[in-house]
Amino acid sequence: MKKNYCYLLSLLLLFACSGNQKSVKNEYKGKLKAVKQLVETGEKRFRLDTETKVKPPYIQYCSDHTGNDLLTFLNPRKNAIYFYNYSDTAYLRQIAFEREGANAVMSIGAYYIKSPDSIYVFNRPLIEIALADSAGVIHNRVTLLNKDDKEWAMHNPQYVFSTVMPLMLIDNHLQLPGLAPFPEILADRENFRFTTSIDLVTDKAENHHLYPEELFGNNYNWGGDLIQFVYPAITPEGKMVHSFTNSHDLYISDWDSDAAMKVYGGSNEAGTITSIGHEEVKTTPDELVYTSYMEQDFYAAVIHDPYRKVYYRYLLHGMPDANLKTPLDSKPLTIVMMDEQFHYLGETMIGTG
Repeated sequence: MKKNYCYLLSLLLLFACSGNQKSVKNEYKGKLKAVKQLVETGEKRFRLDTETKVKPPYIQYCSDHTGNDLLTFLNPRKNAIYFYNYSDTAYLRQIAFEREGANAVMSIGAYYIKSPDSIYVFNRPLIEIALADSAGVIHNRVTLLNKDDKEWAMHNPQYVFSTVMPLMLIDNHLQLPGLAPFPEILADRENFRFTTSIDLVTDKAENHHLYPEELFGNNYNWGGDLIQFVYPAITPEGKMVHSFTNSHDLYISDWDSDAAMKVYGGSNEAGTITSIGHEEVKTTPDELVYTSYMEQDFYAAVIHDPYRKVYYRYLLHGMPDANLKTPLDSKPLTIVMMDEQFHYLGETMIGTG
């Protein structure tokens, strides 16, 4: 009897540790027909100064008042935005922001150029949006951080901006894509929204968009922020598209709505994505989190190309032989192509990322 009791207890412990895993299957794996592929046709070379890194952390492609296409990027060392003519790659100018004083932006985290004299800059240390003109003069500030709320970070998105997680504009509302910084936040998933929207007329800020219940509900353990990144894009109709790292689908919603519609947006090669079989998120070993991420296929950015009228979605392939010494950015990178109705066109591996 004692032996049977111990056996039953062992079974209960086994199910307690591994019974709440989530498996996200790719129903179209091996069934999709490619009709397009990415081919490199040329390159652009932009001359940089000695104070600029080869890989800027943030880039925005935009147009000036005459319709010329511009390439702009952030130089964190100089706290400046650089402007280049895209067609002939000529350097045009830069806007360097002061770090102290009335026009201070202590450290630029991101920016959105609405017009030459309406440049919205994210001031990272103060978690605020500053409205600047072409001379770097600040005309308005919207503070997002509530210093009186000691739990502010637990119920507001944290911002990790990049070229593929940029500031965006819809209906004169500035969109700040964010993420849940701690995995335990998702225990209260239905009350946490990961996008901040700022009304540029009233300066009112609101949070929108929920992590999907089918992916992040039921206390599924995904291991933390690598999987909690959410990559946004905007459709030609002004809808939001979100790429979750652990889903073969894309989620489409209005910018001010929590409700979302799913469409398939996956790869012909991606396999099943499985959460971590460890019950307690807080006690999950870092080695287990890293191994889970490196060994499995996960998605990343989704980008709309208005010129070719297609979407590109990044897939980071799993590396079954990865170990703790394998660099995070060594996963093979494939770009999946879709038309504007999200029909699969093909995919091409381009390197690592």
